[in-house]
Amino acid sequence: MNGAARAVLDERGCQKIHAAALMLLEEVGCAVLDPEALALLKANGARVDGERARFGEALVERARSTAPARYTMAGRRPELDLHVGLGEPAVLASASGPPFVLSSGEYRTGTLADLTTAARLAHLSPNIDVLGYSIEPNDVPEELRPKVVAHLHATASDKNCRYTVTSLAEFQVATDVLEILHGADWHARPRLWSVINTTSPLQFSAEGAQVALRLARLGQPVLVAVCAMGGTTAPITLAGLLAVQHAELLVGLVLTQLANPGTPFLYGGTSSLSSMQSGALMIGAPAYWSLMEATVRLGHWLGVPVRAGGSVTDAHLPDAQAGIESALAMDTVLRTGAQYVLHAAGILSSFNCFSPEKFVIDDEVLSGLRVARRPIEVDEETLALDVVKAAGPGGTVLGHAHTRRHARDGIRRTIMNRAPYETWRSHGGQDLAAAAAARVVELLDSYQPPDDLDPVVRRQLDAYCLG
Repeated sequence: MNGAARAVLDERGCQKIHAAALMLLEEVGCAVLDPEALALLKANGARVDGERARFGEALVERARSTAPARYTMAGRRPELDLHVGLGEPAVLASASGPPFVLSSGEYRTGTLADLTTAARLAHLSPNIDVLGYSIEPNDVPEELRPKVVAHLHATASDKNCRYTVTSLAEFQVATDVLEILHGADWHARPRLWSVINTTSPLQFSAEGAQVALRLARLGQPVLVAVCAMGGTTAPITLAGLLAVQHAELLVGLVLTQLANPGTPFLYGGTSSLSSMQSGALMIGAPAYWSLMEATVRLGHWLGVPVRAGGSVTDAHLPDAQAGIESALAMDTVLRTGAQYVLHAAGILSSFNCFSPEKFVIDDEVLSGLRVARRPIEVDEETLALDVVKAAGPGGTVLGHAHTRRHARDGIRRTIMNRAPYETWRSHGGQDLAAAAAARVVELLDSYQPPDDLDPVVRRQLDAYCLG
């Protein structure tokens, strides 16, 4: 612990994992279950046998040469544009897709009202940049869900939102809504946030490949995400797990660049180890933090932006375990420079549950991490040598004009207790979860929806999504 900090994966490690992934793609191949994608690969030199495609370094290097290192996601207004790229601040997105919500200490299936709460909290957050499909609204019929959720996100916030486009039907809804909001040429700039998941080991679903090709041909970013499980769907050793994850991501990279060279690509991984007792994915285990750092380094080694997991935990309540695991995971991905962080706030129970209280706690951690990473300004004013001289040995600076001038510099609204014990007790002695619950109520009471949609656009959106 006293030695100098070392990266979990250095240049040589990246090279060896890349070489191992290329060997897997050449010798084992990847099952690509869409005929159109297979034909595209075959036309560009891949060996195709049934549903399995094999290719090597040439196609990977060709794709690597055209994938951009940075791009800008267009916002609803120019000041809401988001810059994605190496060296840019991380874009933070809220929790995504859990079926359950924590309510009064119990788990229950999510509803549209719960998703509305999540969208409003994300809109009010000073840290969250992108709204997600934060809860599965099980009270909305499945065939209507994409339109209803798209309508909610478009009307609850003016921030960017991530559409669910795991099928061609969902893709059609997303593109229709974007055309209503931004016109027929909406795709002239990157706008559509999405996630396409592979099926480990070494498989690309038909719908995943179809959506990826269509996104690419519209010039929209393609975020391919791998969640390989060490010990079940990938080797239990971290290097072997990373090799499988990297191979699947290279397939996504190649497909998008063959479909449309220059397509923005996000290299994404949330892989971790499986419990050898239950078989469950462990995203709060220390190995996950190592894997996230390695994922970021591998993506940057390729030269593309990276998506990583955020404030994730295996805990089932917003307790100390949840706080420890989430804070360490988020610190890892921010420290290593991930460009896009999904599940940045609100997630519990290994991706399975959303908690409004956990969202508020995670948001507090995000604010703290941003303050902690802020560069210390060093100049005549901040050194304040004249103040020290005026106070002298054993004196105080409390009444000095400099202190009054800067007294509010570090003040921000917080749910963390900073009061002495007796003061804390006299105000109810709340723990952090209780303070977060009170803050949720306060935030929702203060919520005001944006009113920037043109009335005609709003009527068209209502008719399409709710009619």
